[in-house]
Amino acid sequence: MINQDSIIDQDSNGLLMDVSNMDFLNDLDNRPSNSKNENSEDGLDQSLISNGSEEELYHRDSITGDLVMNLAKKDELPLRKGDSGKLKLKLSNLGGYNLAYVTGKENEMLYPVSIPNMDNNKQYYKYITSLFQIYQDLGEHRSYNIPTIGVINSSYQEQHIASVNLALEATFSELEYFLNEIKDEKVSIDRYMNLEDSMIILQCLKTIYFTLDSPDEEQKRENFIVGLIEWVNRSDGEPNSQYINHVFDTDNSEKPVFQTNLFWRLLNQLLLRGLFEQAVGCIEKSRILSSLKDICQVSYNALSDLSTLLKHYPMDSDESFREWKAMVLELNQTFSNSETNVSGELRDSIEDTLLLVGGDRFKILNYSKTWYESFCGFILYYIPTLELADEYLKLSVERNAIDITSNWEECCASIIKGNVYSIFPVLESLDNCTATFAAAICEAKGLLRNLFTGEDEDIELLSQHEEDHVFTDLLSQKNGIAYYMINNLAFELCSYDNKDLWPIAIGLITFVPVINSGAKRMTIGELLQHYPYQTNDDIEWLLSVCAQWKLPYVTKSLFTKLGNSMMYEGKTIEAITNFSRAGRFDLVKQYSWTLFEASVVTGKPLEDEVLTAIVQGNEQSLDESGMMTEDILNSLVTNAMKQTLSPYAVLFRFYEEIEEQNWPVALDLLVELITFKYLPDHYLVLLVTKFLFPIFLEDDSKLIGEAMVISIIEAIELKWNSENKKSQNVYNAVLEADETLEKTLGDSLDDALKTIRTKLNYKLCQEFM
Repeated sequence: MINQDSIIDQDSNGLLMDVSNMDFLNDLDNRPSNSKNENSEDGLDQSLISNGSEEELYHRDSITGDLVMNLAKKDELPLRKGDSGKLKLKLSNLGGYNLAYVTGKENEMLYPVSIPNMDNNKQYYKYITSLFQIYQDLGEHRSYNIPTIGVINSSYQEQHIASVNLALEATFSELEYFLNEIKDEKVSIDRYMNLEDSMIILQCLKTIYFTLDSPDEEQKRENFIVGLIEWVNRSDGEPNSQYINHVFDTDNSEKPVFQTNLFWRLLNQLLLRGLFEQAVGCIEKSRILSSLKDICQVSYNALSDLSTLLKHYPMDSDESFREWKAMVLELNQTFSNSETNVSGELRDSIEDTLLLVGGDRFKILNYSKTWYESFCGFILYYIPTLELADEYLKLSVERNAIDITSNWEECCASIIKGNVYSIFPVLESLDNCTATFAAAICEAKGLLRNLFTGEDEDIELLSQHEEDHVFTDLLSQKNGIAYYMINNLAFELCSYDNKDLWPIAIGLITFVPVINSGAKRMTIGELLQHYPYQTNDDIEWLLSVCAQWKLPYVTKSLFTKLGNSMMYEGKTIEAITNFSRAGRFDLVKQYSWTLFEASVVTGKPLEDEVLTAIVQGNEQSLDESGMMTEDILNSLVTNAMKQTLSPYAVLFRFYEEIEEQNWPVALDLLVELITFKYLPDHYLVLLVTKFLFPIFLEDDSKLIGEAMVISIIEAIELKWNSENKKSQNVYNAVLEADETLEKTLGDSLDDALKTIRTKLNYKLCQEFM
């Protein structure tokens, strides 16, 4: 009797897969089942929690577990119990600009609502950027073209296949890296599991379609087998540690572990999943070899040789597999034809394992718990070819049905059957970004080529009208599912108030080959007008895109918005500069005269250093204080501004001459303004009443020449209108600033005009005295 205590080792960790390296859930699996229904920050992405606010913006409902958002603080609820009105929500095209409001005339509050439809964290943005970079680096290989005429370049085809395969491999790696990054963060279990399911689907896709056609003959079988094994074992993490502990726990059993059905089912399950190292470890841990060595040499040799064969499962080529399988079959035949000294049950178990590894269909199906275990077993031990994949899948599903409640099982079965396009609605529901770039790479691979048209419709036979429709409508189904998803993702990225995602969105639209440039230009032009720019670098990027796509109307709109923004911030000169660049010369003229008016009303130069630097010239610009260089100053002043600011420049020189008491020069400058052909009528009233009358007309010591007096009189006769509302307003502003003028000029424009004419006549008489 074999000592069971010496045989059974309770520590079964050595039989397990390296779970950490397989990226399964660790601490997430240990959470209580109701953890995501708790009203706390657990299970929520950190980005959904307000930073520094008194209350959380988002939390989980304690009963349903649904995501709940606070519109306001508890003491500022929009609608309390018993209040009239209804709370309504108005959705916006931009995800961060929705509004909630309460109906009723007395309710005026608006509550901004941001609906989280995408991960709002830096890791996810980095993930999106990485996938976009992968797709961008494909270059000309983003399109699938079948050469039909001329010399077919085989090297190009090989390069195309290698590039596309590498792109999906890189996409899978980025998703794996992203999952590792967020594993220890506060992310909802549902979100994590969706990403994990996405990875399972992506690995199946990679294994079935992106390995065996690799130009690298030496590695393609190994890559396929390794990918297949990783896919099957990533799917559910079976067999788990509890099950293994249960199998090796024989404290209450009189039989050694290798004489139990559970042990052989565990061993065969490990073999079906391609876990050769763990299967060999299971045999060694059971101590069956040491037990059989002295009891049955035939059985000992069979299991010993099987362990050796499993350790050297061929990965390099189909030829080596055939040699390996021949040895397995020979081993099985030898065991079947030999007499053994073990019980019939143990002999049957050993023979079943040998038959399974030899590729026996019945044994593979009998010992499989799921359809993907038996499918993997057929590939590993029967005939390792995808040409029989449909038959393998059919047999597997008949034995173990597909779990239709699983996100990934139906998708993986569709991949094996060749219905790749059908996986993307499910994959998109799990993660839109992953689904989109996977679809784009599948399109580049040629897996989705048949979706451009119907089953019996040739795209070359489309009418001209239909063809034009395909190439101009970005969201047309005839463009194919991949390009539809690319454009849809681009629009979604633009709907979030995150400028870092915009270059990706514009790049995605640019890369779609089936849309003509006119449609792209129109779409990009419309999107750019909603770009949430914040810095000069943002504006430079926006302008570069406008230049690239020749979008002058977008540039004009941008500079107009910038001008309005600068004007709101009180940066008038910068605003005028942007209006000038936008071609809004009406606004340039309007605000230039506004500056002129403000200076005249105050009777001194405006306290604007930039404006002062402009009118003084480069010699006395702000260079001396280090605040502005000559290049920056020149970049601010456009040709239109030089013209519209010239009246203020003359006015500024007038102030300088007044300060120096250089009266003749000051008078010349003032008359130059008064007689300016394009001077608005009401500004003539302003200049005459503010400066000409109190400084030069009232002071008899300051003489005015005949020609100058006549010029002033002609200007007054042409532009003075006492009924003009603007003239009346500026005159009132002058009287408010200097109450003494009301006594000399009067309180009306007519009185002022009489007084001014009298003074001008006197100045004319002084010329002849």
